[in-house]
Amino acid sequence: MRGENRGLMTDLEDSANLRAEWMQYRSRLFDRESGLPTLPSVVDEVRRQLEDGVSVALFTFMLNAERQVEEIWGWQAYDRLIADFVKALRSLSEKGVVPPGLLCVPAVRSDEILSFVSLDHGGDHGSVEPDILARLTADFESFVRGFLMGRLSTIDRYSSHVGHALILFDPKVRVERVVYRGLREARGEIYKGTANAEEHGAHVLKGILQRRDIVSVFQPIYDLVERKVAAVEALSRGPSGSGFEDAESLFSLAERTNLIIPLERLCRRRSLEEAAKARWQHLIFINLSQAAAQDSDFLEGTLLKDVEELQLDPRRIVVEITERTYATYQELFSKVIGELRSEGFRIAVDDLGSGYSNLSSLAEIKPEFLKFDHHFTKDIQRHRIKQDLLGAILNFAMDSNTQVIAEGIETEEEFEALRRLGVPLGQGFYLARPGALSMAGD
Repeated sequence: MRGENRGLMTDLEDSANLRAEWMQYRSRLFDRESGLPTLPSVVDEVRRQLEDGVSVALFTFMLNAERQVEEIWGWQAYDRLIADFVKALRSLSEKGVVPPGLLCVPAVRSDEILSFVSLDHGGDHGSVEPDILARLTADFESFVRGFLMGRLSTIDRYSSHVGHALILFDPKVRVERVVYRGLREARGEIYKGTANAEEHGAHVLKGILQRRDIVSVFQPIYDLVERKVAAVEALSRGPSGSGFEDAESLFSLAERTNLIIPLERLCRRRSLEEAAKARWQHLIFINLSQAAAQDSDFLEGTLLKDVEELQLDPRRIVVEITERTYATYQELFSKVIGELRSEGFRIAVDDLGSGYSNLSSLAEIKPEFLKFDHHFTKDIQRHRIKQDLLGAILNFAMDSNTQVIAEGIETEEEFEALRRLGVPLGQGFYLARPGALSMAGD
């Protein structure tokens, strides 16, 4: 009897081990988030098609040109974007809008989607119409851009999302090597396309800088108790039709093409010019990025020169920096902040709660204003933890004589919750969108 029990236990253990091995094996062959097989698991099907005389086009889709999705909205939102993309691609393939293909990912948890599309040419190896890949790539690129436009607030038009390669049968070469060589070629097409587009984008951006063709807009900052404009934040846009109508596209390309310093100089100057033209009498917030640490003009005091030249009062100018900027260049910015204050400027710390917070930095900066990030604001009326954290921030602000500003207020519920919690100042689309400075006080 004991022997039978031991035998039964052994069978159960063997079964459990086999199941564990199978689960481990399956986890290498399928991506759990997208539900797609990995590249090794589809190679046999590609081999079969090639041996049947069918050439195969490989398309690779990279959505990570839109870096702000994962960095700003988080990996969960990015995973959902990828899953939605797979569904949309399958749906359009079923409708015949784009060619049907064998979908997979290079490896588990990859954010790159692959599609193998059969190019049946009657068994004649190598006989593929020369322009077919370019046409299909253009169709796919149009589909990807349309998909992203419907889900993201900004699309980087100077990044490529689709690469392609033609895979042909060669009996002397292992199919796996042919496939992976094709994958490298398709990725290379994306990088080459992005480089060419960025070269053109840099040319366009240089023209904008030469013409000083920057549009300054201003978003009001409201007194939440009296619901009236207390200040404005200066923001910058490219001219209409340039591809730089949104700030993220404008500054993202400027960073990648080493034009960020001249761009920020121009944006600061244009904002101050608009303030002087409108004879703005309230506070105006101006952003300062890490690029200022390498800007000799700024470090040598050009901000004060510009303000005085335009007959503005430095006491009405608030310079916004992030905790990350201060922490990265602590020694330098400690000196810069001291000089700005001695000249009459005020300091605001921006993006509190965006993923990097260092209370010791706040204690050293001693900002006159503290702006907490829109992620912190979102649905705050539903989250007790956010409300408790906000209470701690307000206590810190009161003890350090700092005013708190809530960014990204988009609903009446958020507005009422923030006002009830005692937040004195706020900005967001619910209150007002960015616009001309002449409209900000209306």
